[in-house]
Amino acid sequence: MADVAVVGLGPAGRALASRCAAHGLSVIAVDPRPTATWTPTYGLWADELGDLPVSVVRARATAPELRAVGEHPLERAYLVLDNAALQQALPLDGVEVRTGRLDDAQVAALRREAAVVVDARGARPEGLRPDDPSPLQTAYGVVVPAAAAPPALQGAESLLMDWRTDWSDQDRPTSTPTFLYAIPVGDDRMLLEETCLAAAPGLPVAELRARLRRRLLARGVDPDVVDRPVDREVVRIPMRGRDAPPPPGVLAVGTAGRGGHLITGYSVAHALRRADALARSLAEGDVPDQADPRDAAERLREVGLRALLRLGTHGTLELFEGFGRLPAARRHDLLSRDSDARGLALAMWGMFASMPVAAKADLVRAALGPARRAA
Repeated sequence: MADVAVVGLGPAGRALASRCAAHGLSVIAVDPRPTATWTPTYGLWADELGDLPVSVVRARATAPELRAVGEHPLERAYLVLDNAALQQALPLDGVEVRTGRLDDAQVAALRREAAVVVDARGARPEGLRPDDPSPLQTAYGVVVPAAAAPPALQGAESLLMDWRTDWSDQDRPTSTPTFLYAIPVGDDRMLLEETCLAAAPGLPVAELRARLRRRLLARGVDPDVVDRPVDREVVRIPMRGRDAPPPPGVLAVGTAGRGGHLITGYSVAHALRRADALARSLAEGDVPDQADPRDAAERLREVGLRALLRLGTHGTLELFEGFGRLPAARRHDLLSRDSDARGLALAMWGMFASMPVAAKADLVRAALGPARRAA
């Protein structure tokens, strides 16, 4: 028998398979397209790069900003990864690579071939469902020449989140809030992306496309650049990961388990960072328990997700204004998937404490009240 079978060779699965092989384990890896280069735009903070070589960095945003009511430099460099270089940095030397798309029963059946079976097929191994009622992060973006992007940036080098409401032609819109994500992606190009952080069901891509166009044209971006971009990107991220437990006797990692951040949707940095420690544990014969959603930090992130799903446009603007006012260390605690409950609680309290009284009341109602449908 092999020591480990990894099903799914996205960032979480490939990183784990690569590190298991490096620790001397015999590894089987299964994926529908094992040699394909990943297509999503993956980003992480520069201090999360760890032991990965700088060759995996495609672009760097040295001074990203957050904009809500005010303007807030985030004082932390942000990286966009080169997917092909990242895959090369996670070699599968010595791994028995198979091509195939496995269902749950077939994943479980691998227990006849490997001592430990790991499910890394992502949050929706059967494919995304158009009627998915789960909370989703959705986004639509265009890649444009960097020379065309300054009107969208309005003086910023890059924008991690711009929550201002010029996606609407109303002075105080009340529909589902979205933000502009504007970052360099290499080759003298910028990604300009309209993002709904979380809604249930997810905000339709057609609505995001219309909002992005309205926002960019209102800022003076050339319509021809918006309508005929260099490239386009569509994002759909189930915020709670997979909506089913892993097959019996199988360990789930990445978004197939609880590897995604419930507030931001980010998962890649956590998956890359966790891979070596998990591989080392498996090499020592220690199979860790599945991540527990009842963990104190996860419960706090769930409260944050509930608030995002219920807050209106103005309340969300004030919430992220509170985030922008946090000290850098507290912002780190909120954004990191690895923060403990204490650091996360202090960050969330700091945001709440700085909000106006009316916005605080909105946030309390959002955390306790009924869900708001996307609109």
